[in-house]
Amino acid sequence: MKRQRVELACEKCRLLKAKCDGQQPICGRCSGYGFTCRWADRKRTATKDTRKYAQDSDIPHSESSISDNRATPTTQNHVAAYLQAIKNYEVLIQSMRPRLDGALRAALDMTLTNIRRHIPDEIVSGDASQSPDTQGASGKKDVESPSYVGRASDIHFFNTVRDCMREHESATTGEERDNQSYEQVDMSDDTAAFGRPLQLPSQEEADRYIDIYFSTIHVAYPFLYKAAVLRQYRRLWNGELDGKRDRSWLALINFIFAIGSYYMSFPREETRDLQMHFQYFNQGTYFSGQFGAMCNLTNVWALLVQCFFLLAVSQTDRCWNILGFAIRMGQSIGLHVEPSSTLRQSKFPPVVERELRRRAWYSMYVLDRLLALQLGRPMAIHESDFHVILPSRSEKLAFEPDEEKSLSGDNSEILKVSTMDYFLQVIRFSHIVGLVIRELYQPSQIDPSPDNMLLSASALDTSITEWKSNLPRHLRFDLGHTFQKSVTLKRQRNMLAVKFHHLRALIHRTFLCLPLLQRNNKPFMDLLQQDSARIKRAEKICISEAQQTARLLHNVSDEGSLVHDFPWWQMIPCLICASSILFIAESFSENDCADCDAHGTLREDAEICLTVFEALSSNSDAAKKAMKMLQGLTRLGSLLGNIPNTKLQLLAPEDVQQPVPFCSTSLVDNIPLVPGDSLTATSNNWQWPSEISNTMEWSAQFFDPAAYGLAQCDGGDFQVHDMTLADSGAATQSG
Repeated sequence: MKRQRVELACEKCRLLKAKCDGQQPICGRCSGYGFTCRWADRKRTATKDTRKYAQDSDIPHSESSISDNRATPTTQNHVAAYLQAIKNYEVLIQSMRPRLDGALRAALDMTLTNIRRHIPDEIVSGDASQSPDTQGASGKKDVESPSYVGRASDIHFFNTVRDCMREHESATTGEERDNQSYEQVDMSDDTAAFGRPLQLPSQEEADRYIDIYFSTIHVAYPFLYKAAVLRQYRRLWNGELDGKRDRSWLALINFIFAIGSYYMSFPREETRDLQMHFQYFNQGTYFSGQFGAMCNLTNVWALLVQCFFLLAVSQTDRCWNILGFAIRMGQSIGLHVEPSSTLRQSKFPPVVERELRRRAWYSMYVLDRLLALQLGRPMAIHESDFHVILPSRSEKLAFEPDEEKSLSGDNSEILKVSTMDYFLQVIRFSHIVGLVIRELYQPSQIDPSPDNMLLSASALDTSITEWKSNLPRHLRFDLGHTFQKSVTLKRQRNMLAVKFHHLRALIHRTFLCLPLLQRNNKPFMDLLQQDSARIKRAEKICISEAQQTARLLHNVSDEGSLVHDFPWWQMIPCLICASSILFIAESFSENDCADCDAHGTLREDAEICLTVFEALSSNSDAAKKAMKMLQGLTRLGSLLGNIPNTKLQLLAPEDVQQPVPFCSTSLVDNIPLVPGDSLTATSNNWQWPSEISNTMEWSAQFFDPAAYGLAQCDGGDFQVHDMTLADSGAATQSG
């Protein structure tokens, strides 16, 4: 029997496009589902009143997923709300899955598989637990990103080497012709799917995550007030942090959890959930979503910690953008200038607040130069645009867990050895990084004169070797440290070693294999003929420093040691740069019997980098991509063999330690280490000490922190010498 059409349907049935029996005041469908049944005055009208009624209806929805356009209810909007609720349930289930034992986990997986058969793929494909570092493995194609990298970038150099080697191929190998990169660009933005409850690790795991952060990244970038962070961490476990009022701290702590969880995922274990660090990161991103409207020091801290997680998972472009945001926020609250004597709205005592502001600013300064060098892009902070006194040498704010003790004065702060010395020295190092970018790798319409570049490289080489020789004794990575048991100082020496070898290789990389890489550049070819001796010496130093970078990893026992004892975020670019230099040097070196040993050593050192990437590739798509890049370069080299007429001879280690001599000219005589410095030649006639039998004693991590200055603590206050980056060159550190 044909169903009779009713004259008037209720607003709810019309909204859902469902059959209505027309019974008033409550139709049968609304009565059965518990909906509020409303009736319009006229048939088929869409007045403002009916829209208001629809807004007031009680359709179940997920609080965290309703969008701002719910004021115009349509069927599509309600369906979208239901789909979002399904995604939220999926996130919740996946976050709880690691807490189940094997049998329950298997039962859960079978049940979910059954359920998903009846749900369209697009509903569950946006699972927030899917990670940026594992999405590529699922068959999802990376999102194309029009990312620019300049000449200083390791990626730019790698692709230049690869393209030049291909031009010498006798036959096409079928390799991809587009530019290659290990950059991860496919990041999940499903922060809208994050809902309650907040997913936290167990307290034992959380304590470990906090400890990992403060023993690795924090020893390089000590911008956090440790005692204050631990106080907020305890409030989190006591349920005292409010989701609205304490968003800054919730974001900061979740980003720390993300970093600690990621570090703990090495070496890979089958029983460990490899997705949780992305869950914590998404939670941190959720809480930091409103930072644009709130500028304060805690938000700057949270953004900086976020940067280090993004670097760790090779989201370098996103890190570049977040750091820019942090720098602008820092300038908004005046971090680039010394604050007035009375700080408004300060959460800490004025002397503490001023010190924390200085450390935050110089952390951004150092990280800005690290990223500019890594990506070959312009720096965002220039020395002429800020005036900030250098941080003090006091360790208490950065490393004392007890808040009361961290605020108390102590004469023992006047020490020859301070954990803060590393931060101070890296600020000075970062100034040299800025000079390298400006003098050798700055983009311009007119390329700089090659002979001027050679002079600048010679001056910069003198600057960086003097910087190394002036390091405090406990930070000298080239000297022995027998019976020295401090893990923190060992890691800091490792970091300095990597920075030194990497930057010195970059200073001379411009002159590497000129007959191959610059054969169409007439000014460079003319320079090679006119000053071949100095070109060859610069070339040999570049190769030797690349070898030293690779040899830092000789005695690493496993992936966990590699990630914990070496800064993960800087490892990939440093090793890609070093291995590219070594592969091209090996392919185009002079192939005679006298150099057979050195020739084989180049290949052995290059393969160390490849071995590292292979070991890490099981848990990192970026390492996997880097491994494939180097394997492709190796195949090209094996096809080419040794190209004649490009003779490379390696220097003995004792020769490489000396800076490249340069003639005195007005161009380079007065290049300072930092504004106010002058170049005074110093003797560097030192040898590698015989007591270093373990290369890890002078190995290097790849962090980037900062500072060069002196401070003392007296009478309960932090006393800082009135010294900025501009006049730090006048200071000298006792070795």
